[in-house]
Formats: sequence, C-alpha cells, structure tokens
Amino acid sequence: MQVALFLPCYIDQWYPDVGFATLRLLEQFGAEVAFPTAQTCCGQPMANAGCTAQTRPLAVAFLEIFRDYEYVVCPSGSCTAMVRKHYD
Repeated sequence: MQVALFLPCYIDQWYPDVGFATLRLLEQFGAEVAFPTAQTCCGQPMANAGCTAQTRPLAVAFLEIFRDYEYVVCPSGSCTAMVRKHYD
C-alpha cells in the first residue's frame, strides 16, 4: 500500500523527530511511503487568524499535490482537521 506523508510546517521546523517516527511506523507496517517534496503548510495558521482568502492558494496546492494518493497520513490532528473539515 502506498501512502503519502504530509508533515505540517511546525513538525518540519520544530519536531522533526515526530516526522521520522511516523515514517518508521508506517514502514514497519509495510506501507510504501511517498513524501511529496512540493508540500507546504496546510494554511491553518492563516485561517485561524481570519485570513481565509490567503489560505485558499495553500489549500488548492495541497489538493493538487496529494490528489493522486489514496491515503495521506499526517501526524497532526489539527492539520488533518483543517484539510478534512475546513477546506470547503
């Protein structure tokens, strides 16, 4: 099974060990992990500040980058909620 790994900006910058641990865990369970290098922030910080117009380009980019993956794994509940519940 192939999964894409989405690492939120704060994990990338402040908690990279969480990203590596997520990768190891997925591989331990036999997942073929892809890491799309074009990924960026999901836009949650801007959306939380009320800047929804500025968030839209990030949402569009996220959907384009991850559209071909059946599964996307993200080690952040709030970023996952942003994508699943607030992109509409």
